[in-house]
This record gives sequence, C-alpha cells and structure tokens, in this order.
Amino acid sequence: MAKLDLMVSVKGVWEYIIRHENMYDVINLHLIALKICGELFVCRNRSSGQLYVSWKSFASFIAQLICLIMLVAGGYFAQRSYGKEDATYLHRGTSILIRFSGVFAVVIAISNAIVGRKIWAILDCFDRFDKRMQILNAPVDHRTQKLVIVAWTLVFVVGVSSFMVGFVFAISTNYSNTLLRIVTITQIIIFVMVIVSMLCQIVIVMYLASYRFYHLRRFYEVNFLPWKPGSILLSELSSVNQFRRLADSTSFNTVMELYCTLREAVHLMHRAYSVQLLSMTVSNFPTPTLALFGMYRSFMTSNYDMQNLIITMAASSMMYLMAYFLLIFLSTSIKYETQRLIECFHHFTNLNNVEFESMIKVSADEVNRDNVALHVGPVELNWKLAFSMIGTIISYLVILIQFDRTSAG
Repeated sequence: MAKLDLMVSVKGVWEYIIRHENMYDVINLHLIALKICGELFVCRNRSSGQLYVSWKSFASFIAQLICLIMLVAGGYFAQRSYGKEDATYLHRGTSILIRFSGVFAVVIAISNAIVGRKIWAILDCFDRFDKRMQILNAPVDHRTQKLVIVAWTLVFVVGVSSFMVGFVFAISTNYSNTLLRIVTITQIIIFVMVIVSMLCQIVIVMYLASYRFYHLRRFYEVNFLPWKPGSILLSELSSVNQFRRLADSTSFNTVMELYCTLREAVHLMHRAYSVQLLSMTVSNFPTPTLALFGMYRSFMTSNYDMQNLIITMAASSMMYLMAYFLLIFLSTSIKYETQRLIECFHHFTNLNNVEFESMIKVSADEVNRDNVALHVGPVELNWKLAFSMIGTIISYLVILIQFDRTSAG
C-alpha cells in the first residue's frame, strides 16, 4: 500500500511538472526541497510577497550544522581510536580527505543559509524582466527552460544517487569498525546534500540569467535590425511589427532598462555566491589530484582493499569538477550575449541616421564597461580558468607520480 501511494505521488508530481508551462513551478519544487533540508529558511509569502523566517527550516539548518561539526570531530577520533586495524596509508589518506570534505561542507552550509534573502531578490529581477517582455508581446519561453531544468535535474539525481550507493558500498566493505562506518556514511550523506543544494541554486539562477540575456539580444535584433531571409527569428517573435522597428528611441531605452534588470540580477549573484564560488575554485585543485593519485597508488601497490572507495571518490570529484565547468559555460555564455548585443548596437548605427548614434554609442560603452561574467575575486570564470585548472591538476598529478617511491618497486 505504501509503495502504491509513493508511485501515485511521484506520478502526480511528474504530471504537475509536465502540465504547467510556468518554469517557476519546477523552481518552486527545488525551493521546497531546500526548505526541507534547511538550506533555505528565509521564505516568501506567495500572496503578500513578504519575506519571513521559517523556524522549522532554520531548526533543520541548525541540526544539520551541528551534525556536520560533530561528525567531522567524531570521524577524527573514531579513526584514531577504532580504526587502527584499518590504518593503511590509503585508509589514513581517505580519512583525511573525508574530514576536509566535512569542514568544506560546514563552510558551504553557512554560506548557503546566508544567501536566503538574496535568492528571492534574484528571482524578482527575472520576474520583472519576464513581465516586461510579456507586455512587449515577446514572452520568455518558460516551457523550454522548465524542460531543460527538469532534464538536468533527473541526470543529476541519477548521478548523485549512483555515487551515494557506491560510497555506502565501499565504506561498508572497507571499514571493519561499525562506528566508523556509521560516522563516515552519515557525514558523506550530509556533505552530498549540502553540495547538491549549492550547485542547484547556482546552476539554476545562472541558467535563467543566461537564457534572458540571449532572449534580450534576440529581441533587439528583431526590433532594430533588418529581417534575415529564412531566419528562425520569424518564429520567435512573430507579433513584432517590422514597420515600427526604427520609429523612436523609446524601444531602445526599454532594451537598456531590461539589460539593467539582468545586470542587477548578476550583481546579486556575485554578492550571494562569492564564498561558494571561491570554495569551489580552491577545492577543485587538490581534490581531483589527490583522489586520482590515490587511485594510481592503489593499483601500483596492488592494494585492492580500498580501490572501490578511492575510485568512487575520484569519479565523484570529477563530476564535481564538471559541474564547475558548467558554471563556467553559463558565465561565458552571458558574456558572449552581451558582446553580441554590443555588435548589434554598432550594426544599428551603421544602418540608420546619426540622431541615434550618440545614444547607441553611450549605451554600448556602458554595456562594455559592465563585465557581467561571474568572478572569483579578480579572476573571471571563463575557459581560460578552466584550462588552467585542468593543466594544474595534470601537472601536479604527473609530479606526484614521478616522485612516488612506491612505483619504483
């Protein structure tokens, strides 16, 4: 009976997602999950729009934080007191990685809780943009965004679930002490929950921002640039009257106002997720390197006892690195769309009277001056950073392998 009820509830949620075209229906499911996990305790009243603190979610956050701190300390003492029979160098190294992951999860959990108020402000910016575009008869395609978010959520859930099963199996088979198993498994479950909630928040708001920058650039092309034969723009904004395209500067001012709304959303992301982005950037250098090196040493020394755990850690760290590269892709796509918008500005001035030229150039300079790509301090999240990260990981991995004394034998 319980299984039937679960199937009915899952089917009902799936029908709810598919039936509704508003992407915020899907985002609300993510927000509800964050509230349950204690990652979002600043909530908003749907009717009045007022923000309030959900004390249940806040209590869940405090309990989660206390558990993480206790598990980090408990894991250390459990490893020293009860893990002597498992105390190979691979066990010690894996234990250190897990404890550092616990400290990392504590920092991320506190940072996630701090951004509760800002995430509503970011969504408000997107909502204002969508309402303005709807007034202009150029509505944002919510259904496409919803399906993309649902598809990537399913992929992410399958990947995370697979790694969780791998971790539980590996820890259960590699640690002989029951207390050490329970502490380590619980710590990893809470760690994964904290990291997944962080990634979901950042990736979703980055995707929403990227899509709207793209939509704004397309809107400008349809309204201000000549029609292109066979262009797919014909199917996107067919209600736009082409004879009013160059009529007055009000439409252009509207474009700049919409750009300022999106720029405000990106600036809010900077303030909200600066600690998370810095932590992700710093952790993505040593974690894959050490995990891959540990996997190499387990093969070279023929120590197969820990291989399933080390391989799972290496694969999960690579998945975490790929999620970081997805953020870089979204950040670079936002910058790409702003550059395309500037090119459209200059193309417009070359086609039309000089009365628009000064206004267009000032606006292009303003857009060019605002670097809307995400930053980690002074470093921009772009592919240059991604390739530098990959190069550093490979370089240090090669150095560790070359100077590994166990490989000589």
